[in-house]
Amino acid sequence: HRQGRGVAVHCTTEAELVFALAVIEAAGPMRGDRIEHAGVAPDSLIAEMARMGLWAVSQPHFIAERGDAYRRDVEPRHQGDLYRLASLAEAGIALAGGSDAPFASFDPWAAMRAAVHRTTASGASFGQHEALSPEAALALYLADPADLDRQRRIAVDAPADLVLLDRPWSAARERLNADDVALCLIGGKVAFDGVDQSPGERGLRGDPPA
Repeated sequence: HRQGRGVAVHCTTEAELVFALAVIEAAGPMRGDRIEHAGVAPDSLIAEMARMGLWAVSQPHFIAERGDAYRRDVEPRHQGDLYRLASLAEAGIALAGGSDAPFASFDPWAAMRAAVHRTTASGASFGQHEALSPEAALALYLADPADLDRQRRIAVDAPADLVLLDRPWSAARERLNADDVALCLIGGKVAFDGVDQSPGERGLRGDPPA
């Protein structure tokens, strides 16, 4: 904070989040302070995050990848507080999606599907009240990394970071699948080019970058 920089605190448990909020409160919250994961976030702590104007970066695909283990190993009283999305957004907390790669999948499309469907690998429902619409799930990955309150849009003089799909969003929103990515630009440079390839051929060049 003395350097004018926000702090990002990794919190996967309730105790970690309680401690982090106490420290930020004592230091005086500043714009840009954020909670990474917010893995277990009861209503009372979400309210505190909102009061302090904190941001949050969640990993919605953890429910799909680790949800069955959470159902087995996490105390039942905490299961409804795991990797919440809708509750954070409804509290007015600026929210973005992260991968936590290499400890989880780097595929943002898989994470968007998980945010929408909230099902585990075995197909069990997990916190359906925290599910997002496809548009809200996409918005997790359109948040400006330097300012999570701002959604990036195509605009003159904006950085040329762009994903082109091979179908309209109205069709892509039902799939949320990386196979639909035809072209990816990062900083104006082509990072993935599948325009002249069939979906089967695209895999030869690797998946689109996260």
